[in-house]
Amino acid sequence: MRKLVSALAVAAGLVLLAIPAHAQEYPPAADGLTVSQSTVTPGKGIVIAGKGAGPGATVTITLSRSSLSLGSGARIVAAGPAMARLVAASRGLAQAGVTLARTTAAADGSFRATVVIPASTSSGVYTLTASSAGVVLGVATIRVTGASAGRLPFTGADVGVGPAVGVALIVAGGLLLLGIRRRRRVTA
Repeated sequence: MRKLVSALAVAAGLVLLAIPAHAQEYPPAADGLTVSQSTVTPGKGIVIAGKGAGPGATVTITLSRSSLSLGSGARIVAAGPAMARLVAASRGLAQAGVTLARTTAAADGSFRATVVIPASTSSGVYTLTASSAGVVLGVATIRVTGASAGRLPFTGADVGVGPAVGVALIVAGGLLLLGIRRRRRVTA
């Protein structure tokens, strides 16, 4: 009886001390940089939008090769200008960047621009950065893919020889076992 009362007391304590979990706002706050497509091909345009600039301020959109490579398992999501500055500082965006566009912010600090990824851009992961007066307003990571020539790339290996050798070894092993059994029957 003591164990039951103790268990009920512990359960009641846990229920009374539990705090409800609150989901984060979705979609994230609109202070970050948004792009119309996260995967683009060179020579194609994408729309970039954001907030946080001063009214009438000039916003510069730059493209730089990201130090974050595909397959590394790292994922960085930034919302708001403060997080954008932190991510920009930690990613080393001082690499040679290409200015894609300059636009003027609206009265509420929002901006929007259509930019074209240069045709000479090689495939890989890139970072788009929006800045105004030396302040990073937002960053977004995009993936630039090579233009397709109508055929899918060959990404596998020629596996025709491997299974054939495997089947031949299984058959040889079976025949060897069969021969050993027949020899045992004859000698017995």
